[in-house]
Amino acid sequence: MIQTMLQAYAKRVVAWRWAILLLSVLLVGGAVSQAGKVQFSSDYRDFFSADDPGLQAYESLRSAYSRDNTVLVAFAPKNKDVFTPATLGLIEQFTSDAWRLPYTRRVDSLSNFQYTRADGDDLTVKNLVSGAKDLNPEQLAAIKRIALAEPFLVDKLVSSTGAVSGVSISFLLPQLSDEETGKAVAALRAKLAEYRSAHPDIAIHATGDLLLDYAFEEQSQNDIMTLVPLMYLCIFVVMFCVTRRVAGILGTLLVLTFSVLAAVGIAGFAGIKFSAVSVSAPTVIMTVAVSSCIHVVLAVLNGMAQGQSKHAAIAGAMGATMPILFFVSATDVLGFLSMRLSSVPPIVDFGTIVAAGTAASFLFASTFLPALLAVLPLKVRPAEARRGANFGQLAVGLIKYRRLTLAAVSALALLGSYGLMQNRYEDNFVNYFSTSVPFRVDSDFIEGNLSGVHEILYSVPAKGAGGIAELEYQNALERFTAWMRAQPEVYSVASISDVVKRVNRSMHGDDPAYYRVPDDAKELAQYLLLFELSLPAGLELNDQIRVDRSATKMSVMMRNMPTASLLAFEQRSADWLQKNAPAYMATRGTGPSILFSRIGEVNVEGMMQGYVLQLLLISLAVAVFLRSFKFGVLSLIPNVLPSILAFGAWGFFVGQIGMSVSIVAVMTYGIIVDDTIHTIFKYVHARKQLRLGADEAVEYVYAQIGPSIFSTTLTLMAGFAVLAFSHFDLNKDLGLMSVMTIGIAATCDFLIMPALFSLTGRWGRDSKYAQHPPAVRAAETRETTLISET
Repeated sequence: MIQTMLQAYAKRVVAWRWAILLLSVLLVGGAVSQAGKVQFSSDYRDFFSADDPGLQAYESLRSAYSRDNTVLVAFAPKNKDVFTPATLGLIEQFTSDAWRLPYTRRVDSLSNFQYTRADGDDLTVKNLVSGAKDLNPEQLAAIKRIALAEPFLVDKLVSSTGAVSGVSISFLLPQLSDEETGKAVAALRAKLAEYRSAHPDIAIHATGDLLLDYAFEEQSQNDIMTLVPLMYLCIFVVMFCVTRRVAGILGTLLVLTFSVLAAVGIAGFAGIKFSAVSVSAPTVIMTVAVSSCIHVVLAVLNGMAQGQSKHAAIAGAMGATMPILFFVSATDVLGFLSMRLSSVPPIVDFGTIVAAGTAASFLFASTFLPALLAVLPLKVRPAEARRGANFGQLAVGLIKYRRLTLAAVSALALLGSYGLMQNRYEDNFVNYFSTSVPFRVDSDFIEGNLSGVHEILYSVPAKGAGGIAELEYQNALERFTAWMRAQPEVYSVASISDVVKRVNRSMHGDDPAYYRVPDDAKELAQYLLLFELSLPAGLELNDQIRVDRSATKMSVMMRNMPTASLLAFEQRSADWLQKNAPAYMATRGTGPSILFSRIGEVNVEGMMQGYVLQLLLISLAVAVFLRSFKFGVLSLIPNVLPSILAFGAWGFFVGQIGMSVSIVAVMTYGIIVDDTIHTIFKYVHARKQLRLGADEAVEYVYAQIGPSIFSTTLTLMAGFAVLAFSHFDLNKDLGLMSVMTIGIAATCDFLIMPALFSLTGRWGRDSKYAQHPPAVRAAETRETTLISET
């Protein structure tokens, strides 16, 4: 029944070829109309779902204090001394100019640091630096002494050596349109370019979450502009080497284009944003789609090489390949949809987009491609009919060493399992970008010379409204601040307790003995109020104190460290507060670094669930479709092993698994299982329909589909290798790991499957094909007859 339907379908594709071509173009046109709705994500918070507890905690903190996006600009003079009239004058001027940038809410630097001095019972608060270009050596020395003794400044706005100084700019975006980030970044970059040109003796670097947001969007667009054209070139070269036919090359390129446009259109219709992760979806879609096209084109060329007419060869090829193409496309779609179990929205979007593109590629490969081949001129030489003989002979040669092969593979599996356990999860959002990306270069410089780029934020609650002015709270907060500064992982700490201590010292004639929390609660409340009333507009404490004075914000800049260590530090700090401070002060740290660290653990759990789900469903589908539990189990071995070996090798040579590498097993399983399914289905056909012995069937299988497996593997590896040219390391690592997994999978299909077939499928006559080549030639004759009749 199914065979009859396939025969009828294949004939109609050829007969209705012009209508199919027109309908395909109309479908693509409809998709293109929706593609214009696609947007690019320019917010790193899009990596987290709206109901993520960590994101909610971070957004709650930002709402309580200020929803600023910050940028830290570092100035590094060649003489390694910022305390000179020229450099301080530059910082003073830039501080003034920064206030005039779009959406600027606050600017902090050495020049406008609010230095306190007492005049009797009055408190004087003024800028630390004023008229820098006219300062004399004594004044410069005094400024340097004050700055390098101030905890709020050291390793935050000035390095402990005085060689680098920073200007912190807080941007408050109205969030009325998606262009605000680009406008703010463009204005900042223009200003930095102006200063770099005017002051070539001072290196200027910039980092911060505003620039991080824009870097995600910028690299997404750059990848599309570079990777997609490179992918087209790669596919053209592969298809030329495989087919050497204009019709095959043109048809394949059009199928890829239609598939990508359909996926992008679906994304636009569904409101899915493209991010720095999902932007690689077009490249993956093209890579997967070209495999189906290669199988169709080579099947048509094989039929024509055996003497069939072009239309008969197309009909025969579609009738023979449609069930397998449908099955492997379904497994691909299942594999990509399994990524929806991830807790990372960009990974979910990536899986959804590629699944849609894969489904579209099956539709076009089974309709548009054969219809186009039926229209375009296509000629084949009869000599090409035996192009797969070498693959068949290789498979039979490997059968002789099947026990040795399986023993060696088992040993490698054990070694790979050990290497797999050496991996540890490690993610760093700064390291998502290549070292050639300016944002990464600037961030690395600032982290190594001025301050950390990993910030943990704490909203430390008091005992109700106004509670921050109580002695118990301030003393506990001061102890917590001191404990923080004593930790080796910490660069610097900004805490309101420093302000309290500084004002108390100023009100007692700058006596160092009074650099502590006041002993009297009334004094404490008065000092805080006096300091706040003395601050100029724009430099208020609302970024450190809640409006109702029920909590204060502590900012802790961390050194670069592994993800696990960062989370361990945050847990240690929460434990310290619980044991050493009043219960009402208990809190947890938050911030982008904590968010990205925690999301990895949850993502790995989701990916493991998706991987196991694929194993079960695909193996079950194979067993049901072929009515054989044995082949369902056999499909597992050559497809689980590549993941073990690839992750094992990664464990030995890299040892760190980030967000992108964690999705490779799920993403590639649906891809690498394709060749296994082709092999198993063809083997079953040879045994049941052609009545070949186990070894004869093995050589027949590899003689028939060996060239296709070889060609599709090269194409897949080349396609994912294109991702290695991305400047976004998530995509780069994804590409490299996928190349390794797919290469190992193809090797397993050639090495393991013949041995497994030979050991498990030897029943009835047990002929050695290497000694009886006429048997397969007879099989090929029967196969040709069946196709011709179709």
